[in-house]
Amino acid sequence: MRIAIISDLTRWSWAGCEELWAAVAKRALRDGHKVAFFQIRENMAPEKIQPLLEMGLELILPSAGARIVDGVRRQVSWRLGSLAASWLPSFLRLRKFAPDVILLTAGEAMPESEFLNDLGRSGALTFPYVLICHNSHLFGKPNERQAQENATRYYQGARRVLFVSERTYKETEHLLAAKLANVSIVRNPVNLSDTSLLPMPAGSTVRIASLGRLALPAKGLDILLAALGSLQFKDRVTERVAFMAYAPDVRAIWAENHLLALPSRNESAPLVLVEAMLCGRPSVANNVGGIREWINEPDTGFISEGIDIDSFESALDRAWSARSEWGAMGLRAREKALHMLDPDPGGTVLKILLAVVAESRFGIQTDLQGAYHA
Repeated sequence: MRIAIISDLTRWSWAGCEELWAAVAKRALRDGHKVAFFQIRENMAPEKIQPLLEMGLELILPSAGARIVDGVRRQVSWRLGSLAASWLPSFLRLRKFAPDVILLTAGEAMPESEFLNDLGRSGALTFPYVLICHNSHLFGKPNERQAQENATRYYQGARRVLFVSERTYKETEHLLAAKLANVSIVRNPVNLSDTSLLPMPAGSTVRIASLGRLALPAKGLDILLAALGSLQFKDRVTERVAFMAYAPDVRAIWAENHLLALPSRNESAPLVLVEAMLCGRPSVANNVGGIREWINEPDTGFISEGIDIDSFESALDRAWSARSEWGAMGLRAREKALHMLDPDPGGTVLKILLAVVAESRFGIQTDLQGAYHA
């Protein structure tokens, strides 16, 4: 089977939501399938892409013309660049690769119009495709009618639509003002080769960790810092807040910390939460995305019902008052995460892709084991 993978992300060298497509590619390559990733970004994290290249992933870059168009859009005129794009689509080499199926991975529920236009001009949507949506956001400006209709056709044209949380699925239907068929819930892979329990750190000092990229609007670090600067927390944490460097070893982080603080304004199924739970740590998190699917208060963590400072401060205070229970809560959190975890998420999505190809070629209906039907 020939699988093309296209991500709509353009801003970061790597994002957490890309771990799933990478897991799919790894599993597919190991099973002998041909896989090509169509890159539309200037740079990608070499430590992520290089192992896949060594396994046989074909990395297909935009043509020189498409790169010129992108430069014109960003540096000269968006309108002029968009006009030129009709002759120089980003995925011009897609037909030559001739995929049996395309895996489209979306960072947000509503696709950018230029991304959809590029897919259309390249003929990508004439192939059978599966769409994975990793996030939704209800608090932006309302979508224009034409953009909403285009996005709805995009979703409804997919042979399968996959989401990483139930809430993201429901919010996407709300944003589209349309119902979706052939929907399944899939799980993300975790950055842990060892999922055994980590004992709570010894000593009387309480250590709280907040993991994620430094992106204030999405990750809400300003909410956390404001809550820690409140009167009730000031004496507890004054001159005890530190910004740490990037740490690739998740278990090393949780060997030294007791509680995860997740003040995000926007999440779906955050990997840092699942990883903390697997290590045996409770969490304090804003009620966004699929948080309630993983945390239930007071059994496995604490939920801030809003995405404001007062709400998060209140949840953090409830956690502080119950810190003698953190060990037991962490054990319950771990059991819940183990129950919900997919040990082979790449394999699960690959089965879905194989089923789509079988249906397209032979009309065979396949019962998908491992995917959670919505």
